[in-house]
Amino acid sequence: MKKQHRALILQGGGAVGAYQAGVLKILCKRLIEEDKKKADSNSEYDHDSKPLLFDIIAGTSIGAMNGAVLLSQYLKTGSWETAAEQLEQFWTDKEKGLASTLSEGDLKKVGWEGWSKQSGTSGIASAEAARRYYSAKYYFFHGAPKVQETIKDFPEHDSRFFDNTLNSWYLHKSDLLEKTILNFARRKITTSHEKNQPRLLVFSVDAAEGKTVTFDSYSRADSSRKSGVKIDHVMASGTLPEFYDYKQIGGHKFWDGGLLSNTPFRELLQAHQEYWMGVTSKTKKDNNNIHIPDLEVYIINLHPAKRKVLPIDHDGVKDRQNDITFGDRSSHYDEKMVYLVADLKDFATQMKKLSHEAISNVRKESDKKRLKKIFDDILKARTSTASKGFDNGKSSSTYGTLLIGQYKLTKVVRIERTERKKGYYTDTIYGKAGDFTAKTIDGLIDEGKRDATDASLA
Repeated sequence: MKKQHRALILQGGGAVGAYQAGVLKILCKRLIEEDKKKADSNSEYDHDSKPLLFDIIAGTSIGAMNGAVLLSQYLKTGSWETAAEQLEQFWTDKEKGLASTLSEGDLKKVGWEGWSKQSGTSGIASAEAARRYYSAKYYFFHGAPKVQETIKDFPEHDSRFFDNTLNSWYLHKSDLLEKTILNFARRKITTSHEKNQPRLLVFSVDAAEGKTVTFDSYSRADSSRKSGVKIDHVMASGTLPEFYDYKQIGGHKFWDGGLLSNTPFRELLQAHQEYWMGVTSKTKKDNNNIHIPDLEVYIINLHPAKRKVLPIDHDGVKDRQNDITFGDRSSHYDEKMVYLVADLKDFATQMKKLSHEAISNVRKESDKKRLKKIFDDILKARTSTASKGFDNGKSSSTYGTLLIGQYKLTKVVRIERTERKKGYYTDTIYGKAGDFTAKTIDGLIDEGKRDATDASLA
């Protein structure tokens, strides 16, 4: 078992997911070079029979789709660089990819001509912003060739409150998107640690339960859950409410995973611990020697966390709200908590050793037994998380089990779309997640390549 695993987290964001393809084109190359240098310069480097660039890929919504394509292509070719190239093709290929083009006539159908007559006037959107805005608007009302189809019977007007204009509903079908994904990804991805294959984690929301659901390409160690991430699971992860109808799987209805976890860092950490606790507890009689590989994590975020100047127009305000809603809101806190818990576990482990040593030095046998019993009773006592039912009968049921299965975060690298230059936000729009035009996608991929090149991986 390797001492450390490398994980990739892919945030959701619709068409902006093309940015991740650009980042990964550079990131894969840089990490391969970095691993080679470490192996060449260090005889004690953590070698594996066939080293993995990413041991875990965790994605939500478009991040889940990108992850499915990347892993499928790696399993097919055995090359991460080739897989990254194919991920770019998933976005740009004229025949099989997501991108498409729109004519000036198409844009006129949704109001572009009104803007063009006022172009150049103070306060009017830039030409590029207008192109993006009306492109996304066209795709919303008329469908995108490789992504979605607007259901012809819609908009469906509201009949409950009789306010049809305000309550119109444009619903879409995702069959085209599924077909495009399957041009590059497997219909079902099943992998295992025993075969030295990466693990894929995909996240969705059970709409009825209001809880995040994890779909895993690995089987549970206790065989209580069958392995495999199916195309239905990937589509469920990207089932945006109002835009698509519920995705039904096994009697449950699912929505986009981004509603609860658009940056699934916490879910990754939990899944990593639970899996390796199960694996090592099966193979080792002494639970005190359970080993969980440390984690090195790379997060590719699509929604800028900061903005220097706040917008005052309606579309701009909605765009900023969207970035905050689906941005990386909690992973910094989760990272801090992992470090804190690791420190507390180290402290408690040292105190446990000190207690054993102190008890062993007690001369009177009756006192030694009494102290040992007190110590053992402390370890057997149920934790507050267990007594309140928050642990689901898992790793934190007693104080003793809190010390089992320690692992550390050795590195967390975030590559995020940011304000790189003056006027960066001039061309942004609220509907950027729906702009699948080739020009926009090419620009996002180039942006991702630049950011990955500039990013520090230290």
